Amino acid sequence: MLTYLLNVTILGISDWIFWLFIAVLASVIEISTLNLVSIWFIAAAIITVVVSLLGASLALQLVIFFSASVIGLLIFIFVVRPRYMKNGGRTVATNADRIIGKVGIVTETIDTEIGRGLIRVDNQIWSARSEDEEDIIEPGAEVLILTIRGVKAVVKRYQRSGQLQEDAECREEGQKPDAVMGDDTAEAP
Repeated sequence: MLTYLLNVTILGISDWIFWLFIAVLASVIEISTLNLVSIWFIAAAIITVVVSLLGASLALQLVIFFSASVIGLLIFIFVVRPRYMKNGGRTVATNADRIIGKVGIVTETIDTEIGRGLIRVDNQIWSARSEDEEDIIEPGAEVLILTIRGVKAVVKRYQRSGQLQEDAECREEGQKPDAVMGDDTAEAP
């Protein structure tokens, strides 16, 4: 059997190594996207690796790979997707959603054009970009978190008013404000 493993080749490499490469490549593609794009190819390639190690011909390996891929796709379309849609197609809220609507402090200049900027909200540092791509927001400015896109908070400038502004000024002067907000962030009105 070892002789067989070294004799069958696809593109100049052993067939089982080729299928293993396909499984790894499909895994990298799947991980790099947020959608189910190649999961059925991963399973099909792993099945084909096993079949190739058992000594199946190249033609049988191809049939098994394509059949397993189609079966995986059909299972997704007719079993997995309907269950997902039955739940209203809702995505699961992440812990990151809790900062939407809060006010943060810019700690590194937000310049969306060059893709940099950091904010502090709830004592955590977040990468940030401005809603207005031309707006450059300097450190120390307060921003309102509008949404989360990928791993970045999308923000816009925020101006405190009324009691919140007075409380912020009191803290800057070292005095105790009338209404204590707790930490350096506050819920936006």
